[in-house]
This record gives sequence, C-alpha cells and structure tokens, in this order.
Amino acid sequence: MKNIIIGTAGHVDHGKTRLIKALSGINTDRLEEEQKRGITIELGFAHIPNDEGYNIGVIDVPGHEKFIKNMLAGIGGIDFVLFVVAADEGIMPQTTEHFEILKALGIDDGIIAVTKTDMVDEEWLEMLLEEVDDYFKGSFLEGKPVIPVSAATGENIDLLKQEIIRKCDRESKRREEKELFRLPVDRVFTMAGFGTVVTGTLVDGTVKVGEEVVIYPHQGEGSGGSDGKRVKVRGIQTYGKSTETAIAGQRTAINLSGVDKDEIERGDVLAAKDAVTVTSMIDVVLDVFSSSDRIILNNSRVHLYTGSDEVIAKVVLLDRDALAAGEECYAQLRLEEPAALRRGDRFIVRFYSPIITIGGGRVLDTMPVKHKRNREDVLAEMEILDKGSISEVILARAGERRPVRKNELARELGLLPDEMESAVRSAEGLIVLPDSTLISADKYSRMNADSEKMINDYHKSNPLADGIPRQELLSRLRDTWHTDDDKLLQSFMKYQMDNDVIEDRGKSIALKGFRIEYTKAQLALKDRIAKQYTDAGLEMIKTDDVFEFDKDRGIISAILNDLTDEGVIHKVNPSYYISTDAWNKAVETALSFDEAFTIAEYRDRLGTSRKYASELLPAFDKEGITVFDGNSRTVIRK
Repeated sequence: MKNIIIGTAGHVDHGKTRLIKALSGINTDRLEEEQKRGITIELGFAHIPNDEGYNIGVIDVPGHEKFIKNMLAGIGGIDFVLFVVAADEGIMPQTTEHFEILKALGIDDGIIAVTKTDMVDEEWLEMLLEEVDDYFKGSFLEGKPVIPVSAATGENIDLLKQEIIRKCDRESKRREEKELFRLPVDRVFTMAGFGTVVTGTLVDGTVKVGEEVVIYPHQGEGSGGSDGKRVKVRGIQTYGKSTETAIAGQRTAINLSGVDKDEIERGDVLAAKDAVTVTSMIDVVLDVFSSSDRIILNNSRVHLYTGSDEVIAKVVLLDRDALAAGEECYAQLRLEEPAALRRGDRFIVRFYSPIITIGGGRVLDTMPVKHKRNREDVLAEMEILDKGSISEVILARAGERRPVRKNELARELGLLPDEMESAVRSAEGLIVLPDSTLISADKYSRMNADSEKMINDYHKSNPLADGIPRQELLSRLRDTWHTDDDKLLQSFMKYQMDNDVIEDRGKSIALKGFRIEYTKAQLALKDRIAKQYTDAGLEMIKTDDVFEFDKDRGIISAILNDLTDEGVIHKVNPSYYISTDAWNKAVETALSFDEAFTIAEYRDRLGTSRKYASELLPAFDKEGITVFDGNSRTVIRK
C-alpha cells in the first residue's frame, strides 16, 4: 500500500483548511482559538479517503507570517505540495515565502489549487490563472496541474481529488529499513490510561509495537546525552487506526513507555539506535532566497529549522564576509543547542531579529572539525561532500585530521552496514584500521612518517635501548595528533605491525628490523654474558649479579633483551634469566608428569635445587603450562 504525505502551502486566509475539509471531511483546526479566529495556528492533520488503496495523509500548515515557525515544523517531511492561491487575492507575501521554503527544502512536485472561485467572475479568474502560471514559471511547479476550486460550492473538488490520487501513483523515495527509522516529533501529549504519545511524519524506516527506540537529542534528567534516551513502543496509530507497524510515509502517533510528557518535546527525533547523529556543529551549503532583502554576514546568528526542530546557530561563511540574495556558499553552522541530524537533511534559516525567513540549505557533514575561513583545502573538501559520490565522500571524511570509525560514518550518511562495506571497498586510497577507523592513504602516510621519525629519533638518542617505551610513544602521538583516543592509537600501531613497519618488543616499540649496534667491547661483553648463562644451565644466575658485569646498566639491559629476542636466553621473571636449552629441559620435565606433582617431586626429577624449582614453576603457571591448586601442580598444556 502506497503511503503519501501531502502538505499545504499558501498565504493566510486563502482557504487551505476549508479545502482540506472538502477533500477529507476533517476540520484540521482543532484548537478553540483557531476556530474562534478563523485562522490556522498549529499544524493540522487529516487523511483523504479513496478507493485506490492509498494512505494519503495531509498536513495543514499555518499561512500567517506569525506562525511560520509552526509551518516549518510540519512541511519538511512531505512528498508533494498542495499549493493554494485564492482567486480573489492572487499572489501574496506568504505565497512567496512558502514557495521559497518549499524550494529550499527540496520539494519537487505538487498541485496548484486556485481556491474561492465562487467569489470572482470568469474574466477575473482567467486573469488570475495567467498570473499564477507566470509566477511558477521556471520552478518545480511549472507545468503541474492548476485546478480552480470552490470549497463553498464543491466545484472541481472531485477533479482535484482525482489529480491527488493520480499524483500518488509514484515511486517512493523513502527508505523502509527499520535501522533507519526516524520520526521528527511535532506534537506531544498524554492520554489517560496510555501515557505519553508523540506524533510526527515517519520520514524513514519502519517501527513496530514492542520495539525499543531512542529519543534524540534527549538532554533531560537521566539522559544519555548524545546517546539519547531509550524508550519502548507501547502502541501505534496511523490515520486514527491502531496498527502493529508504521511505515515511512505515514502520519504516525506512537504511545511510548519509559518517558514522561515533560521529557520530550517538539523538535526531538524518535529514531532507531544510531540512526542519527547528535551534533552542535554542521557543515552546510547555504543560500539566501532571491526574494530576500536581507544579507547574512559572517558570524551572524540565525534561527535554524530542520525537521520539527528550531535552534539558534552562528553562521561561519567559509569563503566570503557576506551572503546576499540569490547567492550560495559553503558555511559552518555552530549550534547553541544540540540537534539530531543526518547528512543530506534540508533546513531553513530565518533572520535572528526581526525573525524573517531568508534562506535555507542542505547538511553536508554532521561531524566536522572547526574550520578556518578562506582555506582552499577546506573548500575543496566541501565541494566533494556536496557533489561527490558516496565513496568520494567517505574518502574525504577519512582525510580529515580527526579520524572517523566506520559505524559512525555509516550513521551520519544513513547507510546500512552492507551498504557501508560496499562503499568502503570501492573507495580507492582508503585504509581501514583494525578498530574500523577509516583513514585515507595520504593521511596514513603522514601519520606513519610522524611515528617512524619519533621512533627513529629515539633509536639515535638511545642506541642501546631495544626501542622507545610504548607509553612514551603513545604520549608523543597524542600530543602530535591532538587526540586522547588511545584505542585509535593502539589500532594504528597494530596496523603498522601487521604491515612490517614496527615491532612490538613488549614494553617498547622498535622500527622493523632494528638491531642494537654494539662496539667491539660490548660485543665481547654480550658473548661473555651468553656464555655465563650457557655454562650455568639449570643453576640460574641472578639478574642483579649480571648487572655487576659493567657500570653501564643500560648496556646490560640491552644485551639481556637482545639475547632474549635471539632465543639465547629465556626470561623466567625479572630476577632470573636462564639459557633457552635449560628452559626447554625444565619444561619437558614438567610435561613428563601424568598426574599432579609437588615442588619436591619436580625438583628431584629435574635434578636441581628447591631454590631454582621454586622460580621455574610459577613461570610455568604464568605461561599456561601448569596450574597450581595451592598444594600441587597439574600440566594443562602438552
């Protein structure tokens, strides 16, 4: 069954609400004040019955300039517009304002209804129809049906309804995967016996009774901040009827459990977990309406409207100082309150004071870094985000200084996991680190060069050390890359190891293939120490005694590490090393026991002293060869 949402648009008192009633039988002015004043103040909702099997929802928006804010809360999620122009007045200020808003929101289809034909004569109507035709020339409404109607007499109401149904027979652009579920909340209320209910246009995805969803960007008590507040779907209604499932393109009311009415408000988004990004900064393409008499200056404050939300934002123009009527540019909007968004979302901006609609645009990036103005590299990247393919966008995002993980970027782009995997595979010059962080090959090359230089400089300054201490390297990388994300740094280092750039030497990191270069005297000392361990056999030498061989403890540490790496000796514990041959003999002796054995039994079978047996056995436990129960040991690895 097709699900279609129609929105009305047009000047105040041009007959939008009365026309909807003629089409649906529903009076969308539900408030007492609306009925008393005869104008729409809040969003109204209806559905048009038909025999074609379509679910046709209608959003009636206010036409008065004072209520444009309310109009914007409902118009963004529509499939096409029913644009209303009264025959007795023609094109008026809010006709123009609504039309500019529709264009900025990317609405690309509609029907023009010329209302109140009963109030004018044929000659006037003919002239008015020419005016309407001229006004919409060159726009998305050029060539669309123009139908003169009268809600008072019923003239052409059936014809208009037929055109609406014909317009519904179109391919849906909405996605219905449950992972993408998103419903901007435009109304919240409490029903006795049911609790909190929210309504909105289900713009993406599917939701079912019993599922857990999330309120974004929930900032109240007990909130998860950017993680939102988890709630459960207790019940669903679409077009006044209870249902188990709501699908994209339906006006939907959802009864929620786990949240009070005062914990959710218009502007919040009900969504699947990780279906949106909560952000306080967005990169956008921004334009000022050609009809506007205002300009946007750099660092101006504006009212930003997206979905059903309104926030104050500071505009940072990235390539100029002012944006005038009919102009477009790339900008960064810094929000005074967080908003839940996705790349590609459309928005409207209104002047801060007086509050006048001046322009709109499209979100390019919901997770940007703070940009400096008039930078060619920034503007080039913005153009890719604006006009590039998904793979090009992913590569551009991976080239920013702040890395991004695959699941975070999939959420921002509105991609399912398999779609993200496909896009990543087709993006040439992209590297995926072990923790799923995406970085461009160019960025990796720069990071790798930084890291190699740090390690190499340490090798030069500390020629007898087997590598730079791991924690020191991490600290230097944090400072250089301005990050405290240790998981990212560890993942980067793991990728270097997998690609034979560096070696993990326990507590230190060395460049692949690095070996200490000893002097002749030091090589002689190394041979002497190796011989000491070989001659000692099972009678292990205390490490402190080996340090007495030279006054430079650094050279002794380097030799011990080197001999261990070369397999000449084995580290039992910090106090003792043993020749590898002796270690292997000690292990084989332990493995020869078929049953549990005591330290005395092991000592006798190995033919050593209790002193050395008591050092070896705990080392076996640590390496997973034996297990100790407090009295005896059992072999667990043959």
